[in-house]
Amino acid sequence: MFLVPHQILWTFKSFSLNNSYNVLLQSMIGSFLARAVVDEVLPPAFLSNRNNTHPGDGVVEKAVSLLSREHCTARLEKVWGPGDGRPVSELKAEMDQLLKEYLLSRELDEAASCIREMKASHFHHELVKRGVTIAMEEDGLDHTSNSSSLDAMAALFSFLVRNAIVSEFQVSKGISRLRKILPDLKLDVPAAPAMLDEFEEMAREGGCLPAKTTNC
Repeated sequence: MFLVPHQILWTFKSFSLNNSYNVLLQSMIGSFLARAVVDEVLPPAFLSNRNNTHPGDGVVEKAVSLLSREHCTARLEKVWGPGDGRPVSELKAEMDQLLKEYLLSRELDEAASCIREMKASHFHHELVKRGVTIAMEEDGLDHTSNSSSLDAMAALFSFLVRNAIVSEFQVSKGISRLRKILPDLKLDVPAAPAMLDEFEEMAREGGCLPAKTTNC
């Protein structure tokens, strides 16, 4: 069972409203909230709204303080790291390289091995987001349903889900994040909305996502 967005927000609100934390816990949870903003799990408005409605909240004040520091993103990327202590920006660059190499080689086993070595299972939604974006850009206006980069990317994530390397939840979250940035994607790839729909359908057929349910 996975949390949906409103449950995630409720959980973070619970963190910030708990006044029983000692100073050490306030610092740790404040760092966690700040990192969540950097990783785009929480919108920045969450902290400003909490600060306005609950002034003096030590956890929120800690998070706001961390986000207000110079070079805060670079600093917070190293608070815990995405999996093995690397900055998020470094992991994203590695993902891009891996995905582009996969599209050239179409070697599923090699790509899967590299993804395992990243040790960033909770960040696989970013892998999905970047993979589909790269595939869209590769196909561009010449996209067809035959041997396209989008097909290859769907095949990769189907393989990863079947082998329990990437979860259905992470694929779903990646697609959800892509839908939020479709207006920007359309600037470079006008067919992006249709291509994302196609990828989602291929993902369902490949077992990456639960099958659609119909009401009888």
